Amino acid sequence: MKTIVCVLLGILVFTGTAHAQQTYDDRHRISVTGESLVNVAPDRVIVTFGVDTRDMVLDTAKRQNDAIVKKALAAIKAMGIVDRDIQTDRLSIEQRFESPSGRQVFAGFTIRNMFVVSLSDPAKVDALITAALDSGVNYLLNVEFQTTELKKYREQARELATRAAREKAEKMAAALGETVGQALQIDEVGQNSGVSYYSSWSSGWGAGNRGNAGTSQNVVGVSSGDTVDTVALGKVGVRASVRVVFELIRR
Repeated sequence: MKTIVCVLLGILVFTGTAHAQQTYDDRHRISVTGESLVNVAPDRVIVTFGVDTRDMVLDTAKRQNDAIVKKALAAIKAMGIVDRDIQTDRLSIEQRFESPSGRQVFAGFTIRNMFVVSLSDPAKVDALITAALDSGVNYLLNVEFQTTELKKYREQARELATRAAREKAEKMAAALGETVGQALQIDEVGQNSGVSYYSSWSSGWGAGNRGNAGTSQNVVGVSSGDTVDTVALGKVGVRASVRVVFELIRR
């Protein structure tokens, strides 16, 4: 029995040593990152509006809000925008209090209504905003440009980022009198989420007085897990970043 145990231990030690020898890689390496940005003309725009009405009587404030929203939606639909591209986002009712003499005094009710319009024609953005504000809408909360062909442009950005990594590695190696061999490892650098219109307009909502048009615009956005930027007027940028480890060959 002791002989068998010794034999098994000998096999395990031999196997572990052989495995360590197989995985050890003493090649010289160079690690670089490559980045790229693909500019894309948007083919969809998401516009978020808000209506804020206030009155001492709850029913009055609610009726005023409903009237403005109804008028705005009618004007928007008159532009040829269909119901499926208009979505009521949130309705809130709040009590307001003021402290003129150090004690809280009831100052009435605030009704806030939000709705989102999706445009497949970016050229209509100005007309849409004008129609909504002329109807009594008092907040323009967010304008978000998007592309529906994100996958295609994301793949382009990744390819360009990978090429950029190779070029960077070759130039760095050349400065040291060395050359770059095959890629040993490649990873996509973690992408931040695109800007969501929820987080974009929430910070500006409720600011200002009744009748003032808030224009807190965050002109960005592809909510797909990819980093995006507004890089130029009327453009959306799809960014990619990769990290590549190459073999470094000494001359």
